[in-house]
Amino acid sequence: MPPAPPFALTAARSRTHLVDRLGARLRRVGLDGVLGDLDRAAVRCPVPGEAAGEGLTWDERDRHDPTWWPQGVASTRSGRVLLVSWYARRGRRLRSPGTRISVVDRTHPEGPRYRHVRLVVPRRRPWRLAYGAVRVHAGGIAVQGDLLLVADTLVGVRVFRLADVMAVRRDTSSAGSDDLVLPQLTAFRVPLRAGRRRLRHSFLSTGEVDGRPTLVVGEYRRKDDRPPRLARYPLDPRTGLPAVDGHGRCAPLEVHEDQPRRMQGVAVHGSSWFLTASNGEGAAGDLYAGAPGAWHRRRGVLPAGPEDLAWSRPGEELWCVSEWPGQRWVFPVAPDHR
Repeated sequence: MPPAPPFALTAARSRTHLVDRLGARLRRVGLDGVLGDLDRAAVRCPVPGEAAGEGLTWDERDRHDPTWWPQGVASTRSGRVLLVSWYARRGRRLRSPGTRISVVDRTHPEGPRYRHVRLVVPRRRPWRLAYGAVRVHAGGIAVQGDLLLVADTLVGVRVFRLADVMAVRRDTSSAGSDDLVLPQLTAFRVPLRAGRRRLRHSFLSTGEVDGRPTLVVGEYRRKDDRPPRLARYPLDPRTGLPAVDGHGRCAPLEVHEDQPRRMQGVAVHGSSWFLTASNGEGAAGDLYAGAPGAWHRRRGVLPAGPEDLAWSRPGEELWCVSEWPGQRWVFPVAPDHR
């Protein structure tokens, strides 16, 4: 088989059989089970920034938690449900606790409510089946049908199936509900030998271009680093996964060089593109609109620390999430803001 092009994604081995074995051992609850047992209350609130609409913030503990940091956002159930990814910072001499997804019902009759679900990888161990934490930045996520796509900065794209959320019974001495985990189904990897041309998967999203589903991936780069890039890949409309060729590879439809620095999230629909860019703690974020090579920068119209973008109503309503402790909001962004 010829070497993979530097931007191609290659399908990894499926873990479906391991997920199914894990599902036989644990209690499979799926997304519906999570929505039926939301254990935390969010708060509706105004959000600073000319382009930000009224949104919500987390409970007191999650709003200020120094370990867990919100990053990605995705929409499902016609925008009624939002998913937000968090990565955990590593403590002194300790490994990171991993990555989690918050399932948020923003239309709950008692006010917005949510629950955390940990991302895990099923593994076969001698004489037993186990799972380990997924430790990625998860700077962007997207939902395609029942699939959750998660950006892995160095590896590429990790894929989960929302129907596979499982309950893990806590120790009998612990109070509260069972823990929830979501095991990885498969992955699409960047070429190992791409070297400096290797595309970092800092964030991702999905949208429709020319009537077909597409995956957009972008790089976060600081001012003193080399210019960041955006790449767009075809998705298979039947599976929601990257469309691969006979070698199991998905080549990009286009790669855009020299894009805005400090990009944090991207959204595309038809010919319209949107980007968020951060400017550091305490500094309002920027919103870019237009298309690669023809951006219009709207300075300081977002709260500090804007991250990922996701459509809840394609072409009409965008959602974003901010990361700084005490300034953590989930909020809509007006695409037509001027």
